[in-house]
Amino acid sequence: MEITIKEQTYKVKYSIRSLFIFEQLTGKTFTLESLLDQYIFFYSMILANNPECTLTFDQFIDECDEDFTLVTSLQKYITEVFAKQAQLNKAGEGDSKKK
Repeated sequence: MEITIKEQTYKVKYSIRSLFIFEQLTGKTFTLESLLDQYIFFYSMILANNPECTLTFDQFIDECDEDFTLVTSLQKYITEVFAKQAQLNKAGEGDSKKK
């Protein structure tokens, strides 16, 4: 997935690197318990997939305030990723029960 912020295009991808960055930024294990966690994770996905990124968290939040479709697209993306993970987990559980 890609998003555009201030005429700059950023790759956004759920990855282990984005989880690491989230944990570095927050100082806690990855969980999306609050709205702040969700936005930090969105920002973490940007940082993880755009090593040259100079976008600050404050700039990211400002842009989210300006363009709510940005937030909507990020929420939709992460919801789809988590749904796919849940399906894979269910499939994996079914395989382990057969053994």
